[in-house]
Amino acid sequence: MPNKNFMKNAHLEGDDINWQGNNTGVLLIHGFTATTAEVRLMAEKLHSAGFSISAPLLPGHGTHPDDLNRATWHQWLQKVKQSYETLLRQCGQIYVIGESMGAVLAIELATQHPEIAGLMLFAPAIKVKNLWFSKLLSLFKPHLEKSGDDDGLPWKGYTLYPLKAAAEMYQMQKHARTQLGKIKQPLLVFTGAYDTTIAPDSAKIILGGTESVHKCHLHMPKSSHVILIDQELDQAFEHALAFINGPKLQKP
Repeated sequence: MPNKNFMKNAHLEGDDINWQGNNTGVLLIHGFTATTAEVRLMAEKLHSAGFSISAPLLPGHGTHPDDLNRATWHQWLQKVKQSYETLLRQCGQIYVIGESMGAVLAIELATQHPEIAGLMLFAPAIKVKNLWFSKLLSLFKPHLEKSGDDDGLPWKGYTLYPLKAAAEMYQMQKHARTQLGKIKQPLLVFTGAYDTTIAPDSAKIILGGTESVHKCHLHMPKSSHVILIDQELDQAFEHALAFINGPKLQKP
């Protein structure tokens, strides 16, 4: 069992999600230090709309921060690939949703699987202030305490930043930025007006770096970093549903 001193909202469900639906699948990828509780509300809405759903719990998450410090970004990506390939055996087409670090993993996955039908990147953590400093800090301490008051959102995850894992995330960011030119899938990028986690130009970096013909940036005026559990979830779901079911977005 996770140590509740290191786990916010330990009572919430945060394990792997696999729900069978129709021939269209949606793979949802949670963010750094989080669990699948972060994407569960969107997953429930999409499953109610008929879609097959997969959301993997990434290695090192949902147990203890020390486990995350022993994980690598290649292990996170491997778990995502396994979930995608399992879902692909059930579905004719798959869309991928990534939240924060999950959006970076979605980029990595999409470069290896051009058949992915479309990407929806929520608060993509392609650039995070001071993340580069985590490798140096990890030489002196294993974790960094998160600051700030409880926002009341239904988020399950660590109350600490495991610093070796943060350095892994930084390495993945750097690699993903070199891969953006391989992205040609339809692309929808969401950002929140009250997001203090990702760099302000994160969406611009992705939209400007990809080769997608159909791509769009949606800025959510009432949302913070974790848009998928914030107050504009319903609007985000409607945009996601239109993206999957409707004609593809026109190039801005």
